[in-house]
Amino acid sequence: MDFRGDPFDYDPITGLREYYEDLGDGKVAIHTYQDVAPFLDYAAELRNSRTADDGWQKYGASVYAIIPPILQGMLYKRGINFMDPNHTGAVVDAINKDYPRFKTTDKKHSLKGNDFGK
Repeated sequence: MDFRGDPFDYDPITGLREYYEDLGDGKVAIHTYQDVAPFLDYAAELRNSRTADDGWQKYGASVYAIIPPILQGMLYKRGINFMDPNHTGAVVDAINKDYPRFKTTDKKHSLKGNDFGK
């Protein structure tokens, strides 16, 4: 992958990399990148081991998907606030439709009464 700009910041915990680019005319851009392979691998491990499904049956709660910071930002650009409980249905819908590899289960869920974005 080609990174645009000059290295600006790196978070070793999340793997987020930020690059600074001077666009001229006093404008700058900050480009953010993240290697999501570890998140996808972990989600696949949980999915294949049925850990999330077993947790749901045993405790009535489980992790539905692994959502790394870069994906949270992509959802936010679509008007979906990952942290807003009122947007939970929209998050689940987006994960099911556009980002299923981040799911920890092969099951498809939805929330009743989810009107967000419709």
